[in-house]
Amino acid sequence: MSNPAAALGQEIGKLFEASIVERLRPEVEARGYTINPQRMVNGTDNIYQIDAVISNPAGQPVMILDPKYIRYKKHNRDKGSWLCVAHYNLRKTYPTIRKTTAVLAGNWSKTSLALIESFGIEVIVQDFSTMVDVLEGYGVEFDWAEKDRLTPTRSLQAFNSLSENGKANLANALTNAIMPRLITSVVDILEDTGESVQSRISEVEVLMKTNRRETLLLRFGSVADTVSGLVVFMDERSDVSSLLEGKSG
Repeated sequence: MSNPAAALGQEIGKLFEASIVERLRPEVEARGYTINPQRMVNGTDNIYQIDAVISNPAGQPVMILDPKYIRYKKHNRDKGSWLCVAHYNLRKTYPTIRKTTAVLAGNWSKTSLALIESFGIEVIVQDFSTMVDVLEGYGVEFDWAEKDRLTPTRSLQAFNSLSENGKANLANALTNAIMPRLITSVVDILEDTGESVQSRISEVEVLMKTNRRETLLLRFGSVADTVSGLVVFMDERSDVSSLLEGKSG
């Protein structure tokens, strides 16, 4: 095999993703929802393959979960940017989506995590060091230098020698640490507690677009502040830039 490191990483990533979906399935289906991978199309006909979409009985998506594994931080920008763009575009296209979550495994930098969270995406992280410890318990060494070829070759052989039952146990072991938080996150969305949406609002963002292709982002601390803050834009003046001072940030 030309690249055993990549091959092993792909297998571990698949186990991680599959374990999350299958362990969430009983919780989701018990509440009348479904969870499956799905190809989703946004308003500009871009297609996004999402690993786990939770849908209501009418088939409308209510939550997106994107498990992603990366080994090297040099891939943070590509994977992180994809998450930001995909989730933002899909939320605009599907108004029934109430939450999007990135379930990240491997080496993610604090900068990348902060960027993803800034797009309103919940982030749940499985540390690389935890994965290394878990895999070591199954005889698979998973921490090697980037240019090391011998260790990943041995590790891939050790992984391939595991029985199907052993791989299933390994998959669950890789997700054990994050499942309690992930289940809570999902159940909070799917269960109707009787609490009104209004009482849960912590911040309001308003994105305004002008005929000059400008985008103006305003942030407000409450719905009431939003209403009073937007009243000024009913003014007929062509230049409202001065009205933005003190309204954003």
